[in-house]
Amino acid sequence: AMFFKILISLFILFQADTILIDKIAAVVDEEIITLTDIDKAIQFFPLSQAGSKTDEAFYIRVLEELINYKMVYLEYKDEFHLVEQDYEEVQAPVIRKLGSLDKLMKLLKKFDMDWADFKDFIKEKVVYEKVLQEKFLGEIKIDFREIENFYNKKYVPQQQRLTLIPKTLIEMTLSIEKQLKKAHIKEQFSTWLKEMKSSFKIENKLSQESK
Repeated sequence: AMFFKILISLFILFQADTILIDKIAAVVDEEIITLTDIDKAIQFFPLSQAGSKTDEAFYIRVLEELINYKMVYLEYKDEFHLVEQDYEEVQAPVIRKLGSLDKLMKLLKKFDMDWADFKDFIKEKVVYEKVLQEKFLGEIKIDFREIENFYNKKYVPQQQRLTLIPKTLIEMTLSIEKQLKKAHIKEQFSTWLKEMKSSFKIENKLSQESK
């Protein structure tokens, strides 16, 4: 505990004989989330800035997502034995966002990360998505017409903008169904997360500084 009191707002990371100063954005039960973690999430994850009036508001919103990932991970990490397919559920949207695996590898180099570092970074989101799947998504039913509409109006245009060849509707059905289920249960899941937060000690330094 004294370690965190001394650092308060700075996290010192020793790497390759250099000292990188990275500001602490939040602490969840003494687990640190840094500004660099937020930058990585923005670069890697398919996040939209829509609805955020300022860059600062967007950063705070992404940080809240990372707090949720960490909180759910800490609560459920011992309940799952993660396999490669679990990681692929998170990796695939990252690769789609960036356009190719090669572009992802180049981005990892910019953050001085290798593939093992990337898997370690996304593991909290992997557990989060697995909990979401098993606790909530199985109870939601999606009409196939809604899946088809999403495929034609959102997925295909997105792939075309990235100059990528769209997968077939059959190939994308399960992935799109999951996305639509998430949208349907957003409010329910949000309420569940708020209730869970009461059992964690969370300090959001970024939000405090913005007030």
